[in-house]
Amino acid sequence: MSSEFDHYPVQAVHYECQVANTILCNAHDAASSFLQTYNHVRKNRFARGTPTDEEQDLLRAMLLFASSGLDSMSKQLIRDALPKVLELNEPASDRFQTFIERHLRDAQGISGRTVAKILANKNPRNQLIDAYVRELTSRSLQSVDEIFKTGAAFDIPSRDISQNPKSLKDVFHTRNQIAHEMDVDFTKPNRSRRSRTMRNMKAMTNTIFSASSAILAGVDSKVDA
Repeated sequence: MSSEFDHYPVQAVHYECQVANTILCNAHDAASSFLQTYNHVRKNRFARGTPTDEEQDLLRAMLLFASSGLDSMSKQLIRDALPKVLELNEPASDRFQTFIERHLRDAQGISGRTVAKILANKNPRNQLIDAYVRELTSRSLQSVDEIFKTGAAFDIPSRDISQNPKSLKDVFHTRNQIAHEMDVDFTKPNRSRRSRTMRNMKAMTNTIFSASSAILAGVDSKVDA
């Protein structure tokens, strides 16, 4: 289906990015489906004015699926493409070395037993890369800090991901209100849900897809750099 949003990904050139590319395309499809359903419901009801809570739930789901797509796509890129990038990109390799140094001296990091297992392995480097990948994918990547950290692991500057970090941070804040608070405004006496407009929610979803597409394109360009 055609996307209702900007920043639909160009087909990834390299094999290591193709699964992530598919994930992002599917996120576009899901978000577009929610938006199309919202528009269909509004049209059939000849609705004007503020949308109902049920209609707004379609907009909330649209943003949640876009954000989840960013998370899933980024983790897939870390698993599939980062090992190759570490071979080719010196700044990315330097960050990997910093990870090793930090964890070897951190008593709460890699244990002595784990270090022994790594050193006894036929390919200690691959073992360490696996540990690096696990750390980078162990948390939700649905925040500005985590997304920029992911970009840094691939030597992608944060400005290439988003030129307006505050706007992206506001989007994730809205996402968290929906996902963790059911969008209930606890400051109101009746604890009503926050009102969401189609225009604003579509703009925030486009912001998520812009960052997602930038990360995917950035990694794809690093695989054979």
